[in-house]
Amino acid sequence: MRKVKVLGHELDIMFNMAVQIEFEEISGKPFDIKTLDTQTATMQLCYASLKVSNHKVPFTFEDMVNIIDVEETASLKDAVFDEFREWYKIPKVSAEDDTQQDKEGN
Repeated sequence: MRKVKVLGHELDIMFNMAVQIEFEEISGKPFDIKTLDTQTATMQLCYASLKVSNHKVPFTFEDMVNIIDVEETASLKDAVFDEFREWYKIPKVSAEDDTQQDKEGN
């Protein structure tokens, strides 16, 4: 679990099956990582993670997307997708590792 600051509130972020179910409740669509191809879907996933990870989220989804700034958005998305990778046990590969592999021809 990670902490992230959103709209002046320090909140927890995690990812698990409950987040996927909450996403389905918010979006009205089945959870599938391939369908997170819009800003709306990505932010719905972030809000689902906030709702599941905290006793109470002190703002609505609409408040969040209308007020959140670029830096907070990036931080929130990074935290959610880091937790997502941990949940699915997907190794995190840094940009440096990708560049080195490209140079080596791998």
